[in-house]
Amino acid sequence: MLRVSSSVEYAARIMARLASGDQPAPLSAERISSDENIPRDFVDQLLMRLRHAGLVSSRRGARGGYRLAKPSREITVGDIVKAVEAGIFLPVCGRYTEGPSRCTRKAACRIRPVWARLGELIEGHLGGVPLSELNERAR
Repeated sequence: MLRVSSSVEYAARIMARLASGDQPAPLSAERISSDENIPRDFVDQLLMRLRHAGLVSSRRGARGGYRLAKPSREITVGDIVKAVEAGIFLPVCGRYTEGPSRCTRKAACRIRPVWARLGELIEGHLGGVPLSELNERAR
């Protein structure tokens, strides 16, 4: 079963909130935490990652907060996942490159192409879903 981490879920919710457009001023981390019911420390960590990825910008001060760094139609769900996780899809084979469980069957592995194709499909799909679409679907 494929699982979406809480980091990805929360980051997508944060980004959808910033993209909602119902708040013309930047949103504070405290407001995002309250509105989305996400622990404040987690919001701070995710906003830092999203800012480093160039997806959000921040402004300090009384009128400060966070906003999208570019239009929501130019940000994809794939961009959000890549900002908070090591990658969109980490194939099973990647877990067995070192150590006592190291896979020695790479060249002869029959299932490896299946995992590689699944990764391509997932990345292709998430890379084609713009953030703007998340709020359109909610309406």
